[in-house]
Amino acid sequence: LFKRLIDTNGAQAVFAKFLNARSQEATLPSLLSKETVNGLPNAPGVYYFKDNVGNVIYVGKAINIKKRVLGHFYDKSNHEIRLCREVADIDFELSGSELLALLMESEAIKKLYPKYNRAQKRTIKQYALFSYEDRNGNLHLCFDTLKRVAHPLMVFTNQVECRTFLEELCTRYSLCPKYCHLQQTAGPCNHYKAQTCEGICKSEETVIDYNLKVKAALESLKEQHAKLFIQESGRHAEETAIIFVENGRYRGYGFIENSVHITSEEDLEAHIILKKSTVETQRIIQTTLRKSTTAIF
Repeated sequence: LFKRLIDTNGAQAVFAKFLNARSQEATLPSLLSKETVNGLPNAPGVYYFKDNVGNVIYVGKAINIKKRVLGHFYDKSNHEIRLCREVADIDFELSGSELLALLMESEAIKKLYPKYNRAQKRTIKQYALFSYEDRNGNLHLCFDTLKRVAHPLMVFTNQVECRTFLEELCTRYSLCPKYCHLQQTAGPCNHYKAQTCEGICKSEETVIDYNLKVKAALESLKEQHAKLFIQESGRHAEETAIIFVENGRYRGYGFIENSVHITSEEDLEAHIILKKSTVETQRIIQTTLRKSTTAIF
């Protein structure tokens, strides 16, 4: 039978097409239709792999949804092969930008807990920056796990990130690393990195003068906690996406038609769909703000 198929007129072209490793027909999961894949957009967003009973088994994000989905089918790793065997349908949501796709993906994973998503499922210990006044009237800056901080000034996704930020703050405002709890010592400070202390730990600086510097540092943190609206591309040319950040925390996003007249923060907030802030969304937002390459107003 196989020999007869090979000898059939035009068979060579058919075999060559189906044996091509880059051919969609050769790589599509057996349960998935070609029409479903052809209907995927070449645009940024989030995609959902579903099994034959409609359960979401994987959530991903992409700048180009169709290209990324096909990448799963070309991948021959054991994890991808097991995943693709169960894919029977694909849904998607457009985001307009990679940043919003990241936030949407994170929310979907936390909400749906898909079988094949390994990342973002574990619980991550967060750290927070806070301040207090000691019995001598000195203001201290320090950090601890978020669960142990009643009134956090800033929240970080890990201890290293938190400590690094505090070291930078200590240097920028000439604070004492001992009074910023970067160094535990009975005597004067001698921190390897933050070396701008002006002598509060040696009684060479007054409590009043030192506290003024701490208050200036605290004021700088408050400025960072103002309301921010990050502007991104919309899902089409006549639309703009807005990501809302308040008190340094992700609050949600929305889409605004370019024809809508916006005159105030209240107008922007009216278009925001509120979302839950998580460790992952906080990391995404902080990374974006540090890069400062996105339009913010």
